[in-house]
This record gives sequence, C-alpha cells and structure tokens, in this order.
Amino acid sequence: MQTHVARLSLADFRNYSSLALDFAPGAVVLTGDNGAGKTNLLEAISFLSPGRGLRRAALDDVARAGAPGGFAVYARVEGAFGEVEIGTGTFGEPGEGAARKVRINGAPARSADDMLDWLRVMWLTPSMDALFTGPAAERRRFIDRLVLAIDPAHGRRALDYEKAMRGRNRLLADNARDHAWFEAIETQMAETGTAIAAARVEIARLLGAMIERLPGGGPFPQADVALSGTLEEALPGRAAVDAEETFRRALAQNRERDRAAGRTLDGPHRSDLLVRHRPKDMAAALCS
Repeated sequence: MQTHVARLSLADFRNYSSLALDFAPGAVVLTGDNGAGKTNLLEAISFLSPGRGLRRAALDDVARAGAPGGFAVYARVEGAFGEVEIGTGTFGEPGEGAARKVRINGAPARSADDMLDWLRVMWLTPSMDALFTGPAAERRRFIDRLVLAIDPAHGRRALDYEKAMRGRNRLLADNARDHAWFEAIETQMAETGTAIAAARVEIARLLGAMIERLPGGGPFPQADVALSGTLEEALPGRAAVDAEETFRRALAQNRERDRAAGRTLDGPHRSDLLVRHRPKDMAAALCS
C-alpha cells in the first residue's frame, strides 16, 4: 500500500496563518503565482522527517512573521502500517532558540527519528542543480538522506561520529597527550565511522543495481555511481571489523599530522559521491 499524506494542516508556518488540505493517494501538483506559498507547503512536508527541512532554515525563520509564538505542522499519514497523526514544530514557543518537538498520535516522541517508523521523505529541488558542482559536503548530505530513507539508525550514527570527532579535534587543539582519551574516542570513531561508510556503500550498490535496469538507449542516460573515501574504498571485499580496526590504527598513527592541521583529516566526514555520465564517460560535474 502506498504511503501518502492524507491531510496537512499548518499554523503560523511561513506565509500561512492557518491552512488545512486533504490529499488523495497519487501524484499531487501545486500551481499558483510566484510567492503564493507552493514551496512553503513542500517545506512543511519535509519537516515530517528528521533534520531542518529542504531549506535547512533556522526554526525562528520558519514561524510566520508577526506570529505571537512558534509554528506547527500536522499531518495524517496513511500507509501500509495503518494511519498515524504526526505533529511537529515549536508549538507556540516564542523567541530565539525554541526547540522543535514531535508528537506521534498526540504523544511526545522520544526524538524526530520516531517519524521514520511511519514515512520517509526525500526531495529534489531546483537549488540542488549544483549538487555535482558544489562542495562535497552537499553530496554527503544527499547520500546520507538516501541512506536514512532505508536505515533510520543512520542519523544517530552520524551524530555520534560527529560528536566523537569534535572531541578528538578539541584534544588535538589543546595539545593533549592523554593516550587513553584518544584511544577511547578513536575506537568510537572507528565503530560509527565504519558503520556510516558501510551504509553508504550499500546505498551506492543499490543505486547501481537500479541504474542497470534502465534501458541503455533511453532518454535518461545511465550513470556510474561510486564513493571516494578511506573507509568506503576499503570496505568492499573486506570484513567490516577489519576495516574498523584499520581505521582505528590510522587515526592513532596520524595524531601528529592531524594536530598540525588542527582537525581530523581522514574519515567518512571527508568522503564524496562520484557520478559519471556513462555514455560519454564524463564526470557529472562537467555535464550540463
């Protein structure tokens, strides 16, 4: 059964003081003048997933200008697992720094990740036209959201890795020499980093398999998808535990190099998504 948003309600979201829309299953087309709020509706739906939405906006900017409090997005979702009501927003909290909350069927959720039990949201927008010509961080964010659509735990692993890496970078900046601290942090980075890389490798494999099903002479050209990165390149054909141990040893051996640089230079936070236009054997960054 297809998952779809059956009802969407907004309160003080962007240019909407209030709005309620009902949708049937299938494709939905939004039409209207520039500035009418079409993209705002799409952004509201993007908030039905963890993260900052398709615009990556600060929560204070999402609430309607002049509204006395925060904003709220409500959706009734129907799908293979039944019907669920999801609410998210700052729920009337005014002022800078208001935290986003999530409610599932009226009850507070443990975290935004709980929404992933009911639906997974992906988007492609015109602003992403520069995905292949922009910085690698944008491509990492894109492929991580693809992974998140099939592996809800991926987001937590990424947060844990970033937290551990920030701790290691602080030790490097403070010129700390406590080997026990370094070993503990680097072990956590190796565990979570390898899991992140393995999930990315798997999504790249799945994308490649789907691309192979496209007709070779179709209007949309086939592409070759790969990942560059220390861990991503080391994983195929190896046990994850071996790649994990290799990464942990590399972190320990490169402490002085990273200390001089002021940051950790190797790991999944430096990886990139590589895409090539197969018929022309041309990098996507050089294609129109």
